[in-house]
Amino acid sequence: MKSNTWRRNAASLAASSLLLSACGGGGSGPAPVADNGTDVPQSAMTSSAGAIAFMKGVAASSSDTAEPLRVGDAVLATSDTDEPDPGI
Repeated sequence: MKSNTWRRNAASLAASSLLLSACGGGGSGPAPVADNGTDVPQSAMTSSAGAIAFMKGVAASSSDTAEPLRVGDAVLATSDTDEPDPGI
């Protein structure tokens, strides 16, 4: 009985080690270059109303042939004091 438990534990440890090593970071290729450019308008980054209007526009234009939206380092504005938008 102890022999089977030991073998099972050893097999689990070996499989775990293989999975962890396969997920390891790095590769021989160059590091990805960050894209600081963005297609997000300044109004969406400075006011929560602008962010909501921008997101509504993006959601309304669901074209399969449109170019991807470049987000870059954009951070949408938020507010703890603005009233919630009833249209969402």
